[in-house]
Order: sequence, then structure tokens, then C-alpha cells
Amino acid sequence: MTNVQAVAIHELEQSIGETEFLRIPELVIDAGETVCLQGGNGSGKTTLLRTLMGLVRYNSGDLMVLGNDMRKIGTSSLERLRADSIGFIFQHYRLVPYLSAFDNILLPCYFSAKRRYEAERKSETAAKDAIRLIRKLSLTDPSRLSKNAAQYSAGQQQRFAIARALIGKPEMVLADEPASAMDCKGKKAVYQLLQDECRASGATLICTTHDENGIDGFDRYVNMDTLNQARERENRWSL
Repeated sequence: MTNVQAVAIHELEQSIGETEFLRIPELVIDAGETVCLQGGNGSGKTTLLRTLMGLVRYNSGDLMVLGNDMRKIGTSSLERLRADSIGFIFQHYRLVPYLSAFDNILLPCYFSAKRRYEAERKSETAAKDAIRLIRKLSLTDPSRLSKNAAQYSAGQQQRFAIARALIGKPEMVLADEPASAMDCKGKKAVYQLLQDECRASGATLICTTHDENGIDGFDRYVNMDTLNQARERENRWSL
């Protein structure tokens, strides 16, 4: 039986002017697979996630995401794909500063009836599902999350962003350095939660990290310095 593919890349190139950011000959990620993209700064980890999200348009090649041809997809369909099916954890959180922390977590349920339905189906109400995730992230008192998101520490804001990405059981979670503001213990807890939640719902999980050690439990580890041939060529030129 052939596995359903969540991501399929063939001869993908993404560049601006003469500067080449990505050149990936082939990458296939099966639906429900948990994948960790490892690599140093400039290896293309963030660019690849943003390309999968449709935030960066690529120049050539083929890219399928959750059955959608990302070259042909229209603007409204792309926006619906993001809202309904993809949870994204930005490296710099991207919380709405004038909304409360709690409302930031619930935000996907305001934009997607599908994710609101899934959150309510899991926990009766979307708010209860948010509280469930908050407690798993060691934020034990949800009543204290009424302040604007910008008033919290970096570590707390990162936890809010993680809960926001997971709420409503998206089909895919893209996590860009999701534990960068955590200590060693916090990092392990975050990666474990992401894996547990995605495996429970059958979601595909793709994380990036520059850490080489201590990131356990993924189905597969991909070295971006090797995968991204644009990076390989840059390294050869610098010798």
C-alpha cells in the first residue's frame, strides 16, 4: 500500500536575483510522519517551512502540500489551506500584541470552522481545548492569561504560539525552532508535546532546529546542509 504524501518536492529552486536560497532535488514526507530538519544558520530551514506554507513563492520545480499543487493554487484556496489545515509556529511567535494570550491561542478557531469544530469535538468547547493545551505546556492557571500577549516573557509567548498551532487538530504542523526560548528541560517537553499531539491526531509534524543533540523521538531526521544543494554549493565556494 502506498503511503499518502503530505509533502512532495521535486527539483525545487527558490531564489532572489543571483542569490540562491533553496535547491532541493527531492523530498517526500508521508502523512502523519514526524520529521526534524536540522542545520546551521543559513541552511534554508526557515525558507523551506515558509515555502511549504505558501508564504514564499518558489521559482521552479514541483511542490505538493496536502494534495495541493503550490504553483497552481489560487489565493483564496491558499488562505483556506492555511486556516483549516496548517498550524505554523513562527520563530518570533507572531502573536497579535493587542489580544490577550488566551485569545491568541483561540485565534485559529475564529478563522476556521473546521478547526473550531475539531477543538469542540475534542473538549466540548474550543476554550476547554485551549486550557488543555495550556496545562500541558506548564501554564497551570489559564485565568492569568488575560493580559495582552506582549506583556508576557519570551518563553511564555512561545508556549502560546505552540498552543495556537495545535488547537483544532490541523493536518500539518510546521514548527520553526519551537523551543528556542526554553531551557533544556523545557525543550524536551515541547518536542514531546508536539509529537504526542500530532501522533494522536494523525497530523504531519515538521520541525526545524539547529540543535544537534537532545531532540529525540522523531520518525526521521533530515540534514538541511546536505538536502539543500544551494547550501552545499555555497560551502564549496567558501573553501
